[in-house]
Amino acid sequence: MNYLTLLEVADLLSEQLTFEYVTAGAADSKLTESISVYQRSEFMPRKCIGTEPSYETANIRLLIRWGKNPTQAESKASEIGEIMQTLRETPTAAHIIKYTDVKAIHAIGKDEKGVCEYVVDADIIYSERNDL
Repeated sequence: MNYLTLLEVADLLSEQLTFEYVTAGAADSKLTESISVYQRSEFMPRKCIGTEPSYETANIRLLIRWGKNPTQAESKASEIGEIMQTLRETPTAAHIIKYTDVKAIHAIGKDEKGVCEYVVDADIIYSERNDL
């Protein structure tokens, strides 16, 4: 199976939010508003007896860096969590996101420049696209 990449998730979020500063695997500390997509835990492919799995799970973490106002940052993190929850049968470049289960949304404080940071943890259940 071809696995879902962090870049696919970043591109999808950028499109859903109409926001260009969504990165995969790295945060840009020069920006006061950005979203970064990371792998939340070690990837372990599903094992099926006698056949290839029809779906896979990506455990991701979104780092939301959003201004210096904690209330606005919390609002943006909640908005992103809600958008993630609504992803159903959503195509990416090479996959179909079947659904997303948001596990947690929590504040992690401010960085050294005073930018508020939130984390959204989610599990994405996906399959390969058959129409490519």
